[in-house]
Amino acid sequence: MSSSIANSNLRVGALPLIILVAAVFCLRPFESRLASVSWPAGSSAKGGGVFGVLGGMRAIVASGFWLRANLVWEQRDPAATTAFLKLTVAADDGPRYFWLNGARMIAYDLPEWRMEAGMPVALQRKVAEEQAQAALRFLGDGLRAHPHDPVLLIEMANIRLRVLGDQEGAAQLFRQAAEQKAAPYYAARIYAELLIQLGRPIKALAWLQQILPGLPADDPAARREVVVQRIKALEAQLGAR
Repeated sequence: MSSSIANSNLRVGALPLIILVAAVFCLRPFESRLASVSWPAGSSAKGGGVFGVLGGMRAIVASGFWLRANLVWEQRDPAATTAFLKLTVAADDGPRYFWLNGARMIAYDLPEWRMEAGMPVALQRKVAEEQAQAALRFLGDGLRAHPHDPVLLIEMANIRLRVLGDQEGAAQLFRQAAEQKAAPYYAARIYAELLIQLGRPIKALAWLQQILPGLPADDPAARREVVVQRIKALEAQLGAR
C-alpha cells in the first residue's frame, strides 16, 4: 500500500515538469518564427496573439522559454538569448521578474559578449549604446504591460545613468518613478541628487521640501533625517550665494 502511494505521489510531483517539457517541445518548431516577431506588449496577457490559445498554460510555457534563455545565456549567445527573452514575455508578460532580469541581460551581459579583442573604443561604445537602447525598448514593452510600475521605471533610469551616462534622462525617469503609487523612497532622493549634479540646487531643494511631509519618521527606508539634513545643507549653500 505504502509503495503504491509513494509511486502516485511521485507521478503527481513530476507532472508539472512533464507538462513544462512537453509544452516547450511542442513549440520548438515555431521558435525561430516566433522570436523574430515584434511582439505587441500585453497581447498574450490579454488572451490575444499566438499565445492566447495557451490560456492557463502561459506561465508554464513562459517558464520553459525562460529556462532556455538561461541555457543560451550560459553559452554567451546574444541572438538566442534575446530571442528566448522575447518568447518568454510574449508567452506571459505578467511576472515583473522576466522584464527586469531580461533587461539586465540585454543591457549588461550582451555588450560584453559582442566585444572583440582589439575593438576600437568608439565601436565598443556603440555596441554598449545599442544594447542599452534595446534594453530600454524591452522595458518599454514591460511598462505597457505594467503601466506606471515604479520598479521598471527605476530600471530604465539606471540603464540611462550607468550605460548611457544620460543624467537628464535618468533624472526624469527617477522622478516619474517617485510619483507612482508605492514607489521606493530612494527614487525621490536620487532624483534630487541628480538635480544637484545637473546644476539645479534650487529645484532640488524645492523637491525635497515637497516630499518631506510624506516621509514617515518611523520607517527607516524613508530616510527622513537624511532628507532633512540635505535640505539644511542646500539652504545653507544657497543662502551663502
